[in-house]
Amino acid sequence: MTTRPNITVPKVSVKGDLTAVVVIDTIIELWYQSPNGDSSDSVIHHLYCVSNAQAEAIAKRHRDAWGL
Repeated sequence: MTTRPNITVPKVSVKGDLTAVVVIDTIIELWYQSPNGDSSDSVIHHLYCVSNAQAEAIAKRHRDAWGL
């Protein structure tokens, strides 16, 4: 079995950074700051998971990767 390489991406603050990761049962909400810098604008992505355990594990990976 082939293992995936561990890739490190440097943290650079840019507009549209992930600012929050919220788990609601089996759904992950990924909150991004406004891509144009306007404080009244943001982007939210929803990831649908098969279980709460899966959602928590994926959310942890996002928090770790983005330093949240």
